Amino acid sequence: MDLTSSLDELHQRQQQGTQLLNGQGLVLCSRNWPLLVSQVCVLQQGPTVLGACTCAAEGLALVQQHWPDLLLCHDRLEQGSGLELIRQSKATHPHLKALIIVSQPQYFPWQQALSLGIDAACSDQQLGHGVLLEALRQLCECPGSTFIDPTLRRVDPWRSPRLTNREQQILEALQRCEPCKQLARSLGLQLSTVKGYQKQLYSKLGVHSGAEAVRRGLQTGLLQAD
Repeated sequence: MDLTSSLDELHQRQQQGTQLLNGQGLVLCSRNWPLLVSQVCVLQQGPTVLGACTCAAEGLALVQQHWPDLLLCHDRLEQGSGLELIRQSKATHPHLKALIIVSQPQYFPWQQALSLGIDAACSDQQLGHGVLLEALRQLCECPGSTFIDPTLRRVDPWRSPRLTNREQQILEALQRCEPCKQLARSLGLQLSTVKGYQKQLYSKLGVHSGAEAVRRGLQTGLLQAD
């Protein structure tokens, strides 16, 4: 896709976003290190980047250390999740503004996100189309309001993803708290193969741990409560 004709508009949006954030302290958290570096470089003028990290625990430590005005994080991190980072940050810093960028909008529970204290949420698929600027404008010019990217509202976060038979077996084993080694023996598979299925399952459910997978499985009907 040739974006040359849009460069002026993109530059204007960048300038407007920088102006909106002028004088504010930011903490950035993303699992994508190159993206994190690019965000820090873009925000060198205007706001003050107080910290940048790739894990939820590191993000929480930075929030507690620097007390920033805005936490900008992604939903998927190297360790932990953006939703949990925002929940914990808001518990200790209730006036913090939090904006989350969502990489898997089809699994994003935006209604739950509002209850956790998220102030704005944008789909990463809409970045470059003005949605991030609109979110920042809402945060900076309308204190107390919230902004949810309209594309996130149009999806059903609790719909059931299609799992393969193996992925369903992994999910049911997680509900039983069955160790991967034991499951591998019972299925006649290599441990590495089982872990590969588990990774695929987490990706489909948009989760990062076995406990989150079971919770999502119960919410979507893939599992039945004991």
